[in-house]
Amino acid sequence: MKNPFFQSRALVLFPLILVMVLDLVFTIAGQPKYYWQDYRFFNEGSPLGPLLLSRHPGYFIIAFLIYLLFVLFLAVNLRKPFNIILVVALFIAHSWGSASWVPELFFRFFSFYIDSWYLIMGYFFVIGIISGFCLNQWLKAKGLG
Repeated sequence: MKNPFFQSRALVLFPLILVMVLDLVFTIAGQPKYYWQDYRFFNEGSPLGPLLLSRHPGYFIIAFLIYLLFVLFLAVNLRKPFNIILVVALFIAHSWGSASWVPELFFRFFSFYIDSWYLIMGYFFVIGIISGFCLNQWLKAKGLG
């Protein structure tokens, strides 16, 4: 019996959704302790993030989720090749964005040292494995793999 998930667009979009959600979760989890007492002391590099995080993390989360839904809407409704270009570009951008938090979060939760290079490369390796699996299953479902 074939799994309908493997035949849908959700499978090919899953890597993008994953890195976008990880970017959101890592951004919130990566805020310094003092941020939770005073929202002016945020840590964020995106242009819009500081405006939202400085008001309340809920604004950032809601705006990010709206952005995610808008991206998925575009990915499904734009014509080829524009939808593919959008998905690849945002996948790369959010992979980098989420990876930028990996060392900070690792060192916050673990007391032993690993060079940041290995942490980031490991993160990209795992994201690559997940992406490759999803793409392979999607190609199989399309009869191309």
